[in-house]
Amino acid sequence: METIFIIGTCILVLPMAYISWRLLLRSSSSKSLSSPDDLKTFGFFHPYCSGGGGGERVLWKMIQVLQKHDKSIVIYTIDPPDTDEAKLRQEASRRFDVQIDQPVQLISLEEYKDFLLPSPYLSLVLESFGTMKLARQALLRHQPDVFCDTTGCAFTFCVARWMLPAKSKILAYVHYPTISTDMMLWEWKQRGVARKTWKTLVKLVYYWMFAVLYGMVGSLADLVMVNSTWTYNHIASLWRLSKQIQIVYPPCRVPSTADDIANAKSKTRQNTIVSIGQFRPEKDHPLQVKSLARLLELYPEHKGSIKLLLIGSCRNDGDRERVDSLKKLVQDLELQEAVDFSINPPYSELQESMYQASIGIHTMRQEHFGIGIVEMMAAGLLTIAHNSGGPKTDIVEHGVTGFLATTADEYAQVIHQALEQPNPEQMRQKAQQAATRFSDLQFDISLDKVLSKASYIEESDRKED
Repeated sequence: METIFIIGTCILVLPMAYISWRLLLRSSSSKSLSSPDDLKTFGFFHPYCSGGGGGERVLWKMIQVLQKHDKSIVIYTIDPPDTDEAKLRQEASRRFDVQIDQPVQLISLEEYKDFLLPSPYLSLVLESFGTMKLARQALLRHQPDVFCDTTGCAFTFCVARWMLPAKSKILAYVHYPTISTDMMLWEWKQRGVARKTWKTLVKLVYYWMFAVLYGMVGSLADLVMVNSTWTYNHIASLWRLSKQIQIVYPPCRVPSTADDIANAKSKTRQNTIVSIGQFRPEKDHPLQVKSLARLLELYPEHKGSIKLLLIGSCRNDGDRERVDSLKKLVQDLELQEAVDFSINPPYSELQESMYQASIGIHTMRQEHFGIGIVEMMAAGLLTIAHNSGGPKTDIVEHGVTGFLATTADEYAQVIHQALEQPNPEQMRQKAQQAATRFSDLQFDISLDKVLSKASYIEESDRKED
């Protein structure tokens, strides 16, 4: 089996590496200067554009900014051909509080959605190849002036560089590297000393080969934006030939008016722990449930007075199955009276839930940034995030603007600490102040600045506050 694994890796990775290298040489030798007037159409490769996650909010905010510069927008999606474009924009307003005034063109690739199915083996290579096949179908239907990837599908750059004219541009907004040294170290540590066999080494060699290939295709992008210091460090180390990599923090819904700020401060707080995030496996919602169970074991005085509210969106059957699994875990731990679910709520309901709760919790390991974390801080929640990734490097200062934890025991300890805070308002105010660095306005200013400097749009008159 391992022999087949090695042969398969070589068969798939080495030719792709050669093609990527040739395209990279072609890209570097055929660069042409473009003016904003030459770049009229921006095509976004975002198959799940109707989703409800932070990545989709970034997508719609980028579209909002570009439309203010009179750019035409195309979205490549796996939504059905009969998807109502106007309703999709209305949904963006309802879910994300992002108003899109001008129509966008939807290119449906629903008949090819199987290209995105997970692979049971060689998943990194085969799933990346699937995105390449989908991108090919996308560009056969419409070729934009700027190909934009906002989903982390760097291998689509090969297709764009091959199929688009030399004057076309490739733009990327990277939320999370497909592979990183952290992932490889995690694999090594997870195996344990006794299980560090040659099989583990083979897998790490596979990861290394993929990382080299990922660096080559990523370097095909003309302009790269990343969402955090953590992501920047990884992308800069992998996409070594990229000349323009900029940090543009994602747009977060923070109080922007006097009424919003008053609402965030005036609500009577309940002993509720709020979680915000799509029901995806990497969000690790089971850790939140287990942390609550551990809290009640260590501090039984909180029984009957504390609730956990899991708020999130479900994209597909897989997400719905995860919710069902979480509900079963709640039953197994006898927490039915202490855990509630809110699936796909409108933004107004989500906001009200945050204003009424006391604590926010987020458990994803190596979270690239954490829009939900910022929104919880902005709502005045005592926020607890995982002690890794973007939350650690950019967002939460432990003990000052929130708390950091790793294990269920650590989460239980800091939840108890948050509940027993002698002066919680002081931390709430510091958290709200820190969150203003990641507002919608700051995103608009940063995006304008980066795109105008790279001659994708005309320089804006917008001034930074």
